[in-house]
Amino acid sequence: MTTEEKIAVKPGRVDGKNSTYISGSHRIPGNCHNEIELALQKNKDQAAHKDKKVGQGTQDKRRTVIRGFFSDLFHLGYKIESVHNLKEKHLIAVFNFLEEQGQSPSTIQNKISIMRVFCEWIGKNGMVRDSTLYVKDKTSVRRSMVVKEDKSWDGKGIDITGLLLKVAQEDKTVAMVLELCMAFGLRVKEAMMLRPSVCHEGEFLSVREGTKGDRPRFVPIENAIQKNVLERAKAMEDKKSGFLGERGLTFQQKRDRLYYVLKKCEVTLSENDITAHGLRHQYMQESFERLLGIQAPVKGGDLSLVDGDDLHLASQKLMERAGHTRVTIGASYYGSRRITKKAVIEESKSASRD
Repeated sequence: MTTEEKIAVKPGRVDGKNSTYISGSHRIPGNCHNEIELALQKNKDQAAHKDKKVGQGTQDKRRTVIRGFFSDLFHLGYKIESVHNLKEKHLIAVFNFLEEQGQSPSTIQNKISIMRVFCEWIGKNGMVRDSTLYVKDKTSVRRSMVVKEDKSWDGKGIDITGLLLKVAQEDKTVAMVLELCMAFGLRVKEAMMLRPSVCHEGEFLSVREGTKGDRPRFVPIENAIQKNVLERAKAMEDKKSGFLGERGLTFQQKRDRLYYVLKKCEVTLSENDITAHGLRHQYMQESFERLLGIQAPVKGGDLSLVDGDDLHLASQKLMERAGHTRVTIGASYYGSRRITKKAVIEESKSASRD
């Protein structure tokens, strides 16, 4: 893989641009390398704080980040004979360095979290403290779960029907994957791995394959649009395998084809400021409005008009449909906005001036 390809695969985005620095290019001495591999092998599928297993994606991410950290450490000139010699000053040095390289807040925070887990594996519990202690600019790791930008397609002013027709002209399977994302709030991988006939269980869609953390879930089928999308998906599925798309292709080949078509149809951040994942936001926002009778906060809806218990129950239902375990994650899809009396007064004054 070329340097350009690596940058495309593992971007650290700052103001929409990629950080050009890639961790992992420096050699890790033999003893440390072996200790890292031993720790990974022993703990590879263990969740951080729960008695459960993590998926292959998480395991691969941990391996990449941990190896990358020690590669960066040796690149900076620090020489330790064993991972057990790791100290807090080493953490500060590496994460200060990554901050200077322009890696995004989410990337830095994720790496700190993974190194916190690794340090617990090697018996250094509690050594990795709050993320803000390892960077110079505290905002580099301060993330808000409340979305401030509407990432749905209609929120970006997209003619959804027209764009889906354009994609369908290029590839009907890719268009159907997008429709499933919008109709049922699926992640792209979940939609690609869905077997429509197998997963249709009465009034629910059973989502099992391709889920994050291997957590299966049921999404209710509650309107005519969902029923129509599901029936058309069934008509397109391979009659032997049950999957969408051409038989005999690997998942990676199907994924490459999907993103090729999306790029060709300008379903990209650079062209139209949208991604396929924006259709999941679309579903969450529309479901929020159906359940509570007001627009999603990110679209201007005022949560002060909703009873707190009703909001909590609706959020629980929505997160269950989305495959999340924490209710608070909902704000990253539909926002969190209570209009204060001060804001109402200011808005009134502004209107009178106009």
